[in-house]
Amino acid sequence: MGPDFSKNTKELLAKRAAYTCSNPDCRKLTVGANTDQHKSTLIGEAAHIYGARKGSKRYFEKMSDKARSEITNAIWLCRNCHKLIDSDENQYSSEVLFVWREVHDEYTLNNIGNTTDKILHQKNMNLTEEFSDYPAIIKRIVIDKPPVWEYRLTAELLKYFNTPIFQRLNDLRDGLYIKDQTHIKDHEVYDWVQQQLAEKKKLVSPLIPLINKLNSSWGEPGVEGDVTEIHHISKLIRDYLKSIVEFEEKLFFTHVSKRYSKILNLLSNNFGNQILKFKRIPLVLDDISAQIEDELNSGITNPNSETRVVEEVISFELPKGWEKQMNKELNRLHSSKLLDDDEVEGYGCGTILIILIFLWILFA
Repeated sequence: MGPDFSKNTKELLAKRAAYTCSNPDCRKLTVGANTDQHKSTLIGEAAHIYGARKGSKRYFEKMSDKARSEITNAIWLCRNCHKLIDSDENQYSSEVLFVWREVHDEYTLNNIGNTTDKILHQKNMNLTEEFSDYPAIIKRIVIDKPPVWEYRLTAELLKYFNTPIFQRLNDLRDGLYIKDQTHIKDHEVYDWVQQQLAEKKKLVSPLIPLINKLNSSWGEPGVEGDVTEIHHISKLIRDYLKSIVEFEEKLFFTHVSKRYSKILNLLSNNFGNQILKFKRIPLVLDDISAQIEDELNSGITNPNSETRVVEEVISFELPKGWEKQMNKELNRLHSSKLLDDDEVEGYGCGTILIILIFLWILFA
């Protein structure tokens, strides 16, 4: 899918704008009579809020073509105003254009909407209040609810929440900041290692419930998802990833004597490598959304209303031989401290955890 708007998107956008320019200082009618009695003259255009292609105004490189082509990234303008916004992207920034759309929604509703329309609009606006401090594209998705909006909303929330967390992890690895060092004395190392291993086990436990909750928030096949629940679970995933980075941070700024450096290295950076796989989830969701919209725009239908299941597998696995090396180091610690065998063998280091992400897609 390219970044251009589909015919259906343009038509829907024009209708929602009541064929009126969305520039609040213009509001020119963009449709009129034609010399051919069977036609009308259209002087309105669907303009991109974030630019369609590299080099265009307000281009946002990290945005997918799917997101660029959605109604959430579109604003209906007369031809003159379309040229105007592309003449000065500093004055006509994406933030300004998103506000134009929101103001124009209110304008058209007040002029042509009935009481029920106004009630539904107010309900939508109440729903978007919790997103008021987020990027405008997130709020637009909640308002416009394009096809499979649940996946698009999740993708944008996860990108917004987690990009700083992944950046913090990269900064940690690159040694770009420092914190106070925690020094572990030799006679404390064994107990300290056991505490870290126990904490690792606790950190693993929320993964599957979180993903299951995320799947549930999208709704059963054919049933609309829950905006509030998607938001809630996305925040929980953010908090979970943050706790992983904090754990890695704690290990990074821990100092042990040289004889125990290997076990510290074995403990470090395992979870950090795994959570980077979460960066794939928004990309997968965007790809699936693009596929569905392509099929909808092409007129492909499923007469049997058959549910198609798309399965994405994320594996959380430790490096090959990690368990063997860890047990070897634990045994070495055990020997130095003369602890009972049960104290070492009872841990049982796990090496792999598979997380399944299911996307349920229904074509009517």
